[in-house]
Amino acid sequence: MRLIDTHCHLNFKAFDADFLSLAAKSKNLGVEKVIIVGSDSDSSQKALEIARQINKKLKTNWAYVAVGIHPIHFDDGNNFNAIEKLMKDELIVAIGETGFDLYRIDQKSVPKQKELFYKHIELARNSDKPLIFHNRQADEIFNQEMPKLKRVRGVFHCFSADHNFAKKVIDLGFMISFTGNITYGNKKLKKVIKKTPIEKIMVETDAPYIVPEPQRSEGVKRNEPYLASEVIKKIAKKKGLEVSFVADCTTQNAIKFFGL
Repeated sequence: MRLIDTHCHLNFKAFDADFLSLAAKSKNLGVEKVIIVGSDSDSSQKALEIARQINKKLKTNWAYVAVGIHPIHFDDGNNFNAIEKLMKDELIVAIGETGFDLYRIDQKSVPKQKELFYKHIELARNSDKPLIFHNRQADEIFNQEMPKLKRVRGVFHCFSADHNFAKKVIDLGFMISFTGNITYGNKKLKKVIKKTPIEKIMVETDAPYIVPEPQRSEGVKRNEPYLASEVIKKIAKKKGLEVSFVADCTTQNAIKFFGL
């Protein structure tokens, strides 16, 4: 099965001991490429360093990078110039993840989250790179900010909103990326999958988080890039399509979107 894990965190502590062997394992299991995503200035730098090590080990550009500051780390916004300095590297294919999070932090932080979000938008325009959007319980804020997203490309990662929000972002030209949460039986997301055109869909793991079923019920604690295959299987089932077709389409979507 072909797949590209468009959003993983091999730069996080959970992979410190074995990211090189995991990369080789994932490649052998059909993962064509991965995008390692930063969540603050330090983890963005680490993502780039790890990607270089992986590509040297595998003797090919298998790992790519997105750099940015997650909305929950809005206090790191003063270090945004460190993100800008990384942009010259050819392995960087996206900006983010960026957006809004009202799940782990309260409304008082929204002004700072917005300020940081605008910096990412400007960087995306200046670099001609796509944005990776984080949206957790923040549909209303995104609806307000949509007019500011003209002339940018973007993907809503780990999509968890309803089909009405999905239609809005698709109509604006954005992509949707699904994770292992679609394997948990969420009826709302099933409707989103059915209504979203296959050419607007990409897949990811958000590893080490969101272990898909059936692995989660089997006690697997750490998500890994090759388990994006379970996301592909679920999409295929809900849309009534062949698994190989969904795998090929989502892979080609990722190649085109990120310029891989």
